[in-house]
Amino acid sequence: MAATPTKAQPITPANDNTGTTVNQNGNQFDIQGGTRSGANLFHSFDQFNLNSGQTANFLTTPDTTNILGRVTGGNASYVNGLIQVLGGNSNLFLMNPAGIILGQNASLNIPASFSVTTATGIGFDNNNFGFKAIGTNDYSKLVGNPSGYRFNLSNPGALVNEGNLSLNPGENLTLLGGTVINTGQLSAPGGNITIAAVEGGSTLRISQPGNLLSLEVETFHATSLQNGEDANINALSLPELLTRGNITHASSVTVNADGDVVLTDSNTIIADTPGTTIISGSVNVSIPPNPRSTKSAASSSFPLSKGEGKGIET
Repeated sequence: MAATPTKAQPITPANDNTGTTVNQNGNQFDIQGGTRSGANLFHSFDQFNLNSGQTANFLTTPDTTNILGRVTGGNASYVNGLIQVLGGNSNLFLMNPAGIILGQNASLNIPASFSVTTATGIGFDNNNFGFKAIGTNDYSKLVGNPSGYRFNLSNPGALVNEGNLSLNPGENLTLLGGTVINTGQLSAPGGNITIAAVEGGSTLRISQPGNLLSLEVETFHATSLQNGEDANINALSLPELLTRGNITHASSVTVNADGDVVLTDSNTIIADTPGTTIISGSVNVSIPPNPRSTKSAASSSFPLSKGEGKGIET
């Protein structure tokens, strides 16, 4: 399989009724407009990519609780720059069912929580997964807080993180996909880090009454995957995702001449099967120590490991 990297197109708004605008000033992309519903702000992109040194600024307001963006163009997102939220304390959700790679230079400047996913839909309180990754949304009904993710594909897209994703203390960092590989650093001091891979045709609920954070997977009937606009999404396989992006610097995951995805340190071949989770690098949810204390904060460093069909919650 060819591993020639291609230069990703920048961030461009989708030509739909969401009203997202993107203004480029050098290496800065200011994202405005969108559609507001209650305390939620929705954006729709045709492409969402960042090269090293580039910044995506999601501009918000103090009364906006959640910013939710979808990528509809059918191409995977390659993010190797800074994503930040300016103007308010908003959570950020980014959804691209075709696949997402966060490169070694990917980083965050987000005041609240961050979720990145290859789901085909995001559900809300008392709403049946109304924010669809593809097609028309009735934004007037998408109120309340995000509460679940729908993977209405037989082979959900893959998600790879090689970057340093760090949030403020007490926030939630979530990575969800059909196959999820983390070789970078994840940090949410005193908060929650959730890494979950699911098989096709599943619903993943991330919050339930009385629990700080919980997971529940509901499997759809196989025939339901043939219905609706989600069936038209062409999610990239893991080898395709890894070889089409500008990630020739990857040191922990490579694609060999036979097209197999291989863990560099162990030469272990990763099955390109939805429901596979690979974790290495550093995952840290420890609370920073008191400056007057002689004890240091603990972080968890994972050797390359593999989980089949499991969500890993720290």
